[in-house]
Amino acid sequence: MFGGIVNIGSALLITVILFVIGFLWYGPLFGNLWLKLSKIPAADIAKAKKKGMGGMWKQMVLGFIGTFILVYVLSGLIVLLGITEPMQGAVLGFWVWLGFFACSTLLNSVLWEGKPWGLFALNGLYWLVVLKLTGFLAVVWG
Repeated sequence: MFGGIVNIGSALLITVILFVIGFLWYGPLFGNLWLKLSKIPAADIAKAKKKGMGGMWKQMVLGFIGTFILVYVLSGLIVLLGITEPMQGAVLGFWVWLGFFACSTLLNSVLWEGKPWGLFALNGLYWLVVLKLTGFLAVVWG
């Protein structure tokens, strides 16, 4: 649908930037808080640590692909909507976050999966940063 209107190179670069932000967010910055709020059993954490980063390659590749698709689609929407100002791209990122992340997937994890509100806030802020930055950068580098 967006063939030829999305800059694939900039979409890949934004994806790499978002991947680094995700690593920092759920690693050194808020990793311990995320583990606590997620209520992941200690045995699972120990098993994952034993495997190290090498045991996570499949999740990382799939996560990268998913992030690229998100960037590609948001970039396509920016082009289709005729957004030319970076702050307008960030505003679109906010509305996508509010309508498709905060009020659906993230909220449902609290309402139906029993996840704590703190996890909603941590994940919600992450996705808000990601989507606003994606919108901004997609306009700048589009």
